[in-house]
Amino acid sequence: MIRRFPRASSVRVRCGMLCAAVLALLTVSSGQVRAEQPRQAGLVFSQVSSGPSATPAGVVAPEKRSGPATFWEWLWDYLYNGASLTVGIGTRQADLRVTDKSTNASGKISQRNEGAYFISYSTRPSFIHSTSLGYTVKFNYTTFSMDKQEVAKNVYEDVGTSVRGRLAYVVPTVFYQLGEHGRRAAYVRLGIGAGLGAAKYDGSIILDYPANTTPIAISNGDYGLKFAASLMLEARYRNWGLTFTAAGPSYEDEQYRYDLSDLASYVNFTWYF
Repeated sequence: MIRRFPRASSVRVRCGMLCAAVLALLTVSSGQVRAEQPRQAGLVFSQVSSGPSATPAGVVAPEKRSGPATFWEWLWDYLYNGASLTVGIGTRQADLRVTDKSTNASGKISQRNEGAYFISYSTRPSFIHSTSLGYTVKFNYTTFSMDKQEVAKNVYEDVGTSVRGRLAYVVPTVFYQLGEHGRRAAYVRLGIGAGLGAAKYDGSIILDYPANTTPIAISNGDYGLKFAASLMLEARYRNWGLTFTAAGPSYEDEQYRYDLSDLASYVNFTWYF
């Protein structure tokens, strides 16, 4: 019995040491698993939320639509999609009043109710909160040939003076519309705008007629932008329309002040982009 006791004790000690080692190993492994579980859970959550696994197998994910990525793409979209180009034929009255700033003497020369061609461009109309009030940007270009001088109040005659030139203006316009909305619609539209205009011309005019009968030469050789205002009344049925406009810039140089106005009415046809 005395000889067997050390062997049994030795066996118990070895078993105890083995159990302690296994327990320590299990403790360390369990700690590592618990430490990794939050990171793995977060990774799985991110995959479910935003990764490819968010879409079930066999199901096509919806296409994500986005607006224009750059300023130039936005500008092209605004200037082309839904815009329109209008050409027409009708009558016009273009007036140019020139005033000498030092003497206040003035003269007026005009193109009176003559046939003319018209071309204009408009951006797509936008309406405010689905109402009849909207806005657009209009660009108009036209030429004029004035050869009738005002010799008395509303009396115009050919006295040998003339002014020829070109007129262009870009005007953001706010309008009120009665009728249908959308492309190729039927509507009546009344608008008012303010923007920039430019005119290039040359010729001659008499100031303070008939007290003075000597013409002076006038010219504007550049397309410097000046303030311009406009009024518009338009009735349209699909592509065809009848338009009335009034617009023109005013400006001055060192000696004279110039007030240019353009009144027009014309039948027109519109292409929509």
